[in-house]
Amino acid sequence: MEQQTGAAHLGHVRRIARGVRRWLAPPRGSARPTRRPSTLVYGLDDKVPLSTLVPLSVQHAMLALTFLIYPLVAASEAHLGAHEMQAVMTACTMSMGLATILQSARTRIGSGYLGVHIPSPSGLPLAVQALTLGGPPLMAATTLMVGVCQVFMARLARPMRILAPPEVCGVAVLMLGMSLAGPALRRALGLEGGAALVRPGALTVSMATLALIVGITVFAPRRFKLFAVVTGATLGWLLAVPFGVLQPDMAKTLAEVEFVDLPALALPGLTLAPSLFPLLALVVMMSFMDVLSTTVSLEKMNDADWRRADMGAAGRAISTVGLGNILNGLTTGFQCGLSSSAVGLAFATGATARIIGICAGVVIFATAFFPKAIVALTLIPSPVIGGILLYTSAYLLVAGMDLILSRRLSERRVFLVGLSILAGMSVALLPLKEQLHPAIQPLFSNPLTVAICAAMLLNLIMRIGISKESALQVEEGANAFLTVRTFLEQQGDMWGARRDVIAAAIPVAAQALEVVVDNGIAEGPVELRARFDETHLDVFVIYDGAVLEVPKERPSPEALLGDAQEVARFAAYLLKGLGDKVTFGRVGGKARIILRFDH
Repeated sequence: MEQQTGAAHLGHVRRIARGVRRWLAPPRGSARPTRRPSTLVYGLDDKVPLSTLVPLSVQHAMLALTFLIYPLVAASEAHLGAHEMQAVMTACTMSMGLATILQSARTRIGSGYLGVHIPSPSGLPLAVQALTLGGPPLMAATTLMVGVCQVFMARLARPMRILAPPEVCGVAVLMLGMSLAGPALRRALGLEGGAALVRPGALTVSMATLALIVGITVFAPRRFKLFAVVTGATLGWLLAVPFGVLQPDMAKTLAEVEFVDLPALALPGLTLAPSLFPLLALVVMMSFMDVLSTTVSLEKMNDADWRRADMGAAGRAISTVGLGNILNGLTTGFQCGLSSSAVGLAFATGATARIIGICAGVVIFATAFFPKAIVALTLIPSPVIGGILLYTSAYLLVAGMDLILSRRLSERRVFLVGLSILAGMSVALLPLKEQLHPAIQPLFSNPLTVAICAAMLLNLIMRIGISKESALQVEEGANAFLTVRTFLEQQGDMWGARRDVIAAAIPVAAQALEVVVDNGIAEGPVELRARFDETHLDVFVIYDGAVLEVPKERPSPEALLGDAQEVARFAAYLLKGLGDKVTFGRVGGKARIILRFDH
């Protein structure tokens, strides 16, 4: 009997081990060929020397931990005691570290990119209201519900590809930069806390920090660029002393916390408030688009031939954010999301290796056992953080423009992009939020949210009346190249196809048209047809006549001196290697050449 019980337990252990191995294994079929950008010093899968890995990881960890100011603000608004406040920040730190490790590791759980988790600014209104209405138990319950909803939303990432073409993602990344610009400028100019006048000391410190980061990034040798941000932050902190921008009670604040302490974690007593459900739904949707835009930025940074969002990786990224927030809810932590600042830091250093993210997660998690370090990092001079955020904002603005311009812009897309950006800017420039009903005010609290919602809505509206397939009857004696170029450029503008794909398709389709017309293969008029979706561009040459035969072996050059049939066979052989997929056949009594180009 004991042997049977032992065998049963052993069987359970083995099944659990198999399950863990399955989830920790790399995702199946998700990797696609990428070309490493020349600007990267350390790519996604590169090994980073320990002497470089440690400072790079610490840079990311330090920048992430400065955002603990958000749970600190929420706890202060709700007048929590010092012990409760420290417990919230410690729980948030541990969850951030574990989620960063899961996010950066190449498993079936995380995206596999250098994605660092930070307390989410968009979660601040929900946290403040929850703490005010029901204290830490209610905040824990709402954070837990946000995490569960995010895990379920991750399964909708692939179907939602239609809502997130590159121009919509570009607007999201662009507005992500704009949403960072406001807090960055307030910190850089010393306009926090309702101040109306620029503080010269704060401006000097922030501009010195920014100038050193940009100077090292642009002019320094490649090996020094890895440490641009930490060098700039160090200079800024040193200048903060003589310019008087340090917090006056810094020493007293640090003296009140222990240097080393074990985290005091306990399962909270969860409570619910239905009045917070509408705000919770808005936060989930905002976080979905925030994670999507950040993941797209990381993808594009790691692939010189980036074409479209990898929704599989985006879904895993959202799922990991959800798991991190479930952990935050169970430990009374603060809602977290992906850091766009980490994207700017990775760009500055030219290092996107996932091992950096894993080590940064370890550093963040370990910091939870050093309360004095957590508090010290929240006390980094505000102008220094402002200089770093200005750099990040500048990168995201340009990255968003690059995404938008990766497609051909028709009139529809021009207005989609322009009106969406104007909608987001209206929130930043005009006092619209106070004039709205309190239930929907959180939706208009951030330019990013408004711009993304407007872009998604306009994307659906602008798709009305666009046919995904178009045809043209080729006139007798028409120039093949000019006919194909005019047709495909017009349709490419209408569909928003990538410029390089249209440019590659034009000469190949023109050559196919010349083959059937000039060699007498077509017995009558020829029809040119094109079909487009987000993954492929198909060009059809349809005619009455014989189907072109592709020789199995390479024809000799002398075939060009033979009759029209030999010349056609030689041309068909060449065509076969020009497109991503070329087929010759007959449908409905008509012969056709199908040229496929991956998009």
